[in-house]
Amino acid sequence: MDRMGRNRIRAAAAGALLLLLMMLTAAPACAAKEKTLTAACPSRCSEIVYARKSKNVWVLSLPGFWDPAAVTLELNDSAVITLGKDGTQFRAGEPGDLTQFVGETVTVWDEKQKQACRLIILQGSPIPALFLEADGEDVKEIGRSKKKSITEGRAAYYEEDGTVSYDGEIEQLKGRGNITYAYPKKTYQFKLKKKASLSGMEKAKTWILLANWTDLSLLRNQIALDMSRAIGLRFAVGCVPVDVWINGNYNGLYLMTEKIQIGKNRVAITDLEEETEKVNPSPLNPGKIVKEKKPGFNIFRSYPAVKDPEDITGGYIATIEKNHRMQNNDLPGFRTDEKLLSVQIKEPTYPSTAQTEYFGGRVLEMHRALLAKDGVNPETGKSYEEYLDADSFARKYLIEDWVKNYDFLGGSQYIYKDSDLVDPLIYAGPAWDYDLAFGNMRDKGHLAASPFLANFKKDNNLYWLLYRKDGFRKRLGEIWRTVFRPAAAVLLGEVPAEPGSIIRPFDEYRAGIEASAAMNFKRWGTNDQATAYEAGGNFNNATKYLKRWIKDRTVWMDANYGTEE
Repeated sequence: MDRMGRNRIRAAAAGALLLLLMMLTAAPACAAKEKTLTAACPSRCSEIVYARKSKNVWVLSLPGFWDPAAVTLELNDSAVITLGKDGTQFRAGEPGDLTQFVGETVTVWDEKQKQACRLIILQGSPIPALFLEADGEDVKEIGRSKKKSITEGRAAYYEEDGTVSYDGEIEQLKGRGNITYAYPKKTYQFKLKKKASLSGMEKAKTWILLANWTDLSLLRNQIALDMSRAIGLRFAVGCVPVDVWINGNYNGLYLMTEKIQIGKNRVAITDLEEETEKVNPSPLNPGKIVKEKKPGFNIFRSYPAVKDPEDITGGYIATIEKNHRMQNNDLPGFRTDEKLLSVQIKEPTYPSTAQTEYFGGRVLEMHRALLAKDGVNPETGKSYEEYLDADSFARKYLIEDWVKNYDFLGGSQYIYKDSDLVDPLIYAGPAWDYDLAFGNMRDKGHLAASPFLANFKKDNNLYWLLYRKDGFRKRLGEIWRTVFRPAAAVLLGEVPAEPGSIIRPFDEYRAGIEASAAMNFKRWGTNDQATAYEAGGNFNNATKYLKRWIKDRTVWMDANYGTEE
């Protein structure tokens, strides 16, 4: 036999041996059972949570409303497990007292007194808890692609006292966001099978879970959204911090908010999408989105296949968009020819050509009125106040300027318009997306005591165009002194909060989530992505910085808006 033949035999033998070894080691009967440690609190709810393996320790995160003195622990098939140096035993299925171990790292032994793991036990703040259940592989898929969506699953929402506000099916769970979607901790949208009132907010099906990945204080969005409600911005978004578990695994502290959408309990304007669906085949087939150029617009995208109802004057929800995003993505809406003002139409979801022309034309006329020094559109003879609601824009201006919102020029800058039969004006709001605000950036907007909105003298900065108008500046001062500053005084602890006040002292906001923040950062760690200088490091540093920054910014606002001209 030649050398080549002997090599073939040796290779075949080696392959057979390797295959035999693989079969033996992979055999299910021989595979070691993976350790799992679960906890429950039968006296408070039926949910089960899993300890998460983290390096050389496991972390068990418990809901804030659970009674730590009545928790059951189970470790695989062990009938009994032992915790800590004093040898506290927990029998499977029987409640035991974990109180002394919360916040501690303990050793866990199984029923054979073999060390099972080192365990950190944490309990969240007295805030609501949301449990989501869906197929595990599907959950991974929506974490990889925004185009994926889960359509079957369960949601259970427990208020801070353990009261159940919803326990039933979900119609949808999906990831959302632009830059934020790229971060490890995802922002989600979930839709319930039936409308529900969660934490006192109006009944609805669809809710948003903001991850706040770039904000180590985890408070920026909550404070800004609460302030928008406190100062009377129409249809302002309600919100509440919640701890979230997905398939029993703790996924972090989120800010759950209402979704900005047309609806009786949300943005209560004429539902043009609903009216459009009535005159189109069901289900609506919008066809392809078409990009073209039209007079006044160098980008114009719509759905020509969609038929129109009789009244197409409203309602619309749209966002002032970043030019590069409008350029590079197939977003319905338009970009103006001269001054490059980009607007994405959010609702209707599939705006027809006529609808896009109507709303685009109204925005274009409004923009040209704002560009004129006297505030009058030279073609129509109409003042800018005949196109927009100056009061809503003034309130929104003060929010954006007070927080120094990094995205004020585009992205999450909402506007809306009802049918002309109800109200012909364009409104600013609702307020949205403030994780990159309150000095949380390394470049523009970092310093608290300096000008902001009116400093960006660009023709597509609606706020600067408005600021040039004497009447608008006067309105800013009035709202700051009579509405905004009193709310800020409560936040800063200068005056006590009145009963039922939306805004609370900053220290109450911080204390209200502190334990859950600890669980969140144990789950995700801290990061310095987009975080400014001393604003980061940890929750303690981040909240100290935020409190000081708000105080300094409010002093600056007082000097610039607090006195009559």
